[in-house]
Amino acid sequence: MNRHSRITEVCLALAIVAPLAAETPVESRYANPADWLTYDRDNTSRRYSPLAEVNTGNVARLSVSWAFQFIRLPTRTETTPLVRNGVMYLTVGGEEAHALDARTGRVLWSFHYAPPNPGGRRSNWNRGFALSGDRLFMATSDCSLLAIDARNGSLLWRAQLGDPEQLYGTTAAPLIVKNLALLGVRGGDTGRVRGSIQAHDVETGRRVWKFDTVPAPGEPGSETWPPNDSWKAGGAGTWTIGSYDPDLDLLYWPTGNPGPKDYDGSNRKGDNLYSCSLLALRPSTGKLVWHYQFSPHNLTDWDSNQPVVLIDAEWQGRPRKLIAQANRNAFFYVLDRTNGKLLLAKPFTRQTWAKGIGADGRPELLPNVEPTARGVKICPDVHGGTNWQASSYSPLTGLFYVVAREACGVFHKSGPRPNPDAPPPAQSLKALDLQTGEVRWTIPFLGPGDETFAGVMTTAGGLVFCATREGQLMAADAKTGKLLWHFNTGGTIRASPMTYRVGGKQYIAIVSKAAVFTFSLDSE
Repeated sequence: MNRHSRITEVCLALAIVAPLAAETPVESRYANPADWLTYDRDNTSRRYSPLAEVNTGNVARLSVSWAFQFIRLPTRTETTPLVRNGVMYLTVGGEEAHALDARTGRVLWSFHYAPPNPGGRRSNWNRGFALSGDRLFMATSDCSLLAIDARNGSLLWRAQLGDPEQLYGTTAAPLIVKNLALLGVRGGDTGRVRGSIQAHDVETGRRVWKFDTVPAPGEPGSETWPPNDSWKAGGAGTWTIGSYDPDLDLLYWPTGNPGPKDYDGSNRKGDNLYSCSLLALRPSTGKLVWHYQFSPHNLTDWDSNQPVVLIDAEWQGRPRKLIAQANRNAFFYVLDRTNGKLLLAKPFTRQTWAKGIGADGRPELLPNVEPTARGVKICPDVHGGTNWQASSYSPLTGLFYVVAREACGVFHKSGPRPNPDAPPPAQSLKALDLQTGEVRWTIPFLGPGDETFAGVMTTAGGLVFCATREGQLMAADAKTGKLLWHFNTGGTIRASPMTYRVGGKQYIAIVSKAAVFTFSLDSE
């Protein structure tokens, strides 16, 4: 038995988790609507499920089916469970994971990771597994990527992505594209990290390529940095998951704020590519095809590590391949994902830093929106109009759903401070019209408004599910915003809901601080 894992009921696990003959092509990996096979269900990041057993007419009957309580509590619990063939795969922080019977919550196996070098700054949280064939992939507290046997929980290989002693970390769920497991790094706020996206062979763990999100001198984009060493700690972290279009064979990945100082850019004059950007890369090589920068030379910590959602829809009368993002800078963007051309940019929360986004894609800055020694009031505040939490798009409604935030802050060159004259931050679920960016409806959240990192999911049952910081899981009519059901889990929620079907029954699941809860129409 591998020393990193503790395995229970292996025979039952092997009976339930039948090995696959070969890896299923990415184009058809999500054909079975019963399963949820990656962080956002599929590589489009839409977080839309075709399941419709639970719908607007019966969602009020949802009740708890089972719950699984965590024994060791991580720093944060942000994971989205995966489900395949009746088995739920669940990470608990960056050092523990479980396989559960998705019908009952019974433990099939458990895994515990012991970092070989436990020193350094460790991020003991992550957002879940990736799955390829019989392999599960997990980011760890010591900035490693692990491959685990999905049949029994044994460790297959480990790859180091960065040095935790240098403040590198990994917290995202990995992304699987073809035979590659892709993952980025965090730490851009430390003033010591240079971001990257890394691709590893799923069979061996060998690193196939690495794309540095801050170019070195002489590389394309390096002219947007001054001729000093600031690029070496330029930030542009890649700590959330990307998206993938198999038809275009393009990988899309958002990036974080520039460094080495978030709020004082005097030592890094220029646009600071490729920070606060969306990158389109060839997944086989990591070659950059195009980029779009949301916030050039950012001084307010508004990273762009929000979900990038791939949508096929009509745009101005003709079919178009789109990409949509509600950005932390308070603008909702729609781009052509074949070339990165800007199609729409519209504020979805209050903002006071730009009068708009120009036809060239660059923000048109208002005066007095740079941090000063005495401080300047800017909206949104440092937490942004939204953050990294999952958004969703429903093809049934044509609406984009995002957890939005209304707040202003005072920005100093030394860092942000609360605005004492401002009302408390307010958060809500907003439905945005894809074609116009207009807010179609809003569900205000009660309780603390500082940081709600719970995400969103939509379903073919006409529902949108969301959650709040104080532990409420809610379901609403995705078309009208009418609240139809809610349940208090009794613990902080920093994760996003998911759904699956097993034994002919649809389940809804959410992870709270100390447990995963599942719901169905008729509890067993």
